[in-house]
Amino acid sequence: MTAFEQEFLEKYLNFGLGSMPKSDIDALVMHLLDQHGYSGSPPLSQYSNQSVSELLRTPVSKVKRLRYDAALKFGGRVEDQAQARLLAALSRASLEPEGDKVCLIIEDTLAKNWLQGQLKKSQQIFEHSFNTEIVKVSARGLFDVLEAFFDKKAIADFRKGYELTLAKKSQAAIKREFKQLVINFAHTAAKKAGAEVVALFKQQIMPGL
Repeated sequence: MTAFEQEFLEKYLNFGLGSMPKSDIDALVMHLLDQHGYSGSPPLSQYSNQSVSELLRTPVSKVKRLRYDAALKFGGRVEDQAQARLLAALSRASLEPEGDKVCLIIEDTLAKNWLQGQLKKSQQIFEHSFNTEIVKVSARGLFDVLEAFFDKKAIADFRKGYELTLAKKSQAAIKREFKQLVINFAHTAAKKAGAEVVALFKQQIMPGL
């Protein structure tokens, strides 16, 4: 019996045969596909909603909803999930040309809502473009959120690296160094956050990062 099958049966039979609603079964299958992959693929959590939509022949809107339901019902502690998914998004972040805003692409509804909630707590402003999956946040606001949850030394190194990066004269150099900076920070912060965050983070990042 595969890990997928074992986990499915354990959760499906938890409250007795036939007791799980269809909506929960769908969310459970999505959760397991994101963890274990489909037909020899890596975990689907590494793929965009659009790619999963094409693979599973399911509307993008339904993929997003199922992933959100799966995270809430089967993904473990919401805070651990949100932190891991935020770090995964941060590892792919870009810096706006002015250097004062960080652009994050966050398809995941749970992580996006959590980040926006934390920014509001810190009275920081975030922006949406026409694409609601793109979140732009001031560097100051982002550091405020990170400092509340992640390793202090890793954040201090990140902040110092960010300031040194901005001092570069070439936009190409700034872009290149910021990309490496966020990758290094995301991996370090995940490791310092504990085993659960590390495991969730590894599920989210693309191979090779």
